[in-house]
Amino acid sequence: MNNLPSKITEQFKQWKILVVGDLILDHYIQGETERLCPEGPIPVVDVTNSRYTLGGSANVALNFSALGAQVTYCSVTGDDAAAEKVIKMMEEQHLHLHVLRDPERSTIVKTRVISARQLLARYDQGTSAPVSAKTTGWLKAVLTSEFRNHDAVVVSDYDKGILTETIIAVLKQLKQQYCSYVAVDSKRLQLFSALAPSFVKPNYSEAVELLNIPFRSKGRIEQMLRLGKRLYEITNAQLLALTADADGAVIFRKGEQAGHCAPFRLEHPNVVGAGDVFFSAFVLAVLSECTEQQAADIATTAAAVGMMKTGCTCSCTAPELNAFLSLHTRYISDPAQIAAIGSVYRSMGKKIVFTNGCFDILHRGHISFLSQARALGDVLIVGLNFDESVRRLKGAHRPINPLADRKTVLAALECVTHIVPFGNREDDTATELITLLRPDIYVKGGNYAAKELPEAELVRKNGGSVHILPLMPGCSTSGMIHKINPSLALKTVS
Repeated sequence: MNNLPSKITEQFKQWKILVVGDLILDHYIQGETERLCPEGPIPVVDVTNSRYTLGGSANVALNFSALGAQVTYCSVTGDDAAAEKVIKMMEEQHLHLHVLRDPERSTIVKTRVISARQLLARYDQGTSAPVSAKTTGWLKAVLTSEFRNHDAVVVSDYDKGILTETIIAVLKQLKQQYCSYVAVDSKRLQLFSALAPSFVKPNYSEAVELLNIPFRSKGRIEQMLRLGKRLYEITNAQLLALTADADGAVIFRKGEQAGHCAPFRLEHPNVVGAGDVFFSAFVLAVLSECTEQQAADIATTAAAVGMMKTGCTCSCTAPELNAFLSLHTRYISDPAQIAAIGSVYRSMGKKIVFTNGCFDILHRGHISFLSQARALGDVLIVGLNFDESVRRLKGAHRPINPLADRKTVLAALECVTHIVPFGNREDDTATELITLLRPDIYVKGGNYAAKELPEAELVRKNGGSVHILPLMPGCSTSGMIHKINPSLALKTVS
């Protein structure tokens, strides 16, 4: 993940994206399973939760929007209760909609039954036959009207009747007329070769079917590297990203390898919609003038964020992507970003420890305290007072070391995961950071009692606990300062 453009998601906001494809409503039924059904060898699921999420091309549109792009969405549903639900969900996401409710069709709904992160069953319903001539005319009119108003057109084909030969021909004509960037995600990529797509994203299974070659469980990337030219001949795509699950993704430009990235290793990943997340992030990164390798890294990261979520179709927001990209950044300059970072760590099952202080002249007592704090969990985030905040708390002669120096020294400690500044004239406590982060454990030194900490009640309210660690005798910043210059008053011990 080296050399990624700074604040990449800020650039995503400028792009206008038109998404056209098959709309699907995903329904997740979650529950607990403790016994088998007496009528047959199947588990009985005691339902604890039921939720709906956007699926198919609607999830693609959602991901473009969540990453910051301005999205127009074009599709067809039935004229039924499922259509009511899915259209309302899309309106809540502030998508610009062109969705026709066709009374001759029923909305496609995919229902998954899940227990303990395991998929037990899936059943589908809805119309997947090609749309009627009347509906085709409506789609043609919308595409003709909207095509030229967007920076990129995204075709999300699930072979559910929207992308007919007639509509593909319309897209080809419009692309030739306006020279637009067209990205295609389809299980039938050979049907779109006449478009000369700017970008396509087959997964390994789809590539195997396209090439009519044997399926492998191992060595998939090596197999595909020899077949880049054939993929180019079939798809006619300038840029192709082939995703291969545990083997990562390989990028081809006109049949030649242009990049490769390994996947994140996740336990029990939720893969439903992960390809949509990768696809959306990759397109936006390329539009933002990232290299193919940078785009692949960003897309893989976004997909990993989506796969950490359970009980829903994968998605990734701009704050979540920024947070994940910041996991290897010690200093977080924007306190608001700490909320997204906390969410990412929680989705990874990490226990978050938080502490705060001035850490003006770092000494042996600080090192011992921070090491003990980190040992209580997986991640240690340190709130560091701004210089003005230190001055209000410690006196006019403090801090001895400015914020830039204090954060650099703390960042050099292996036990510290992240550092985030805090403190303002109205409130020099860490309550705002705790509200945003919601740590599992809040740690302070032994010169405090838990009942004296203004942050303690908030931590417990959010489900966390407070730990008071003993201080190392004879170690304090104020004591060191007084020893060097006895004329400075000992206002506090830190």
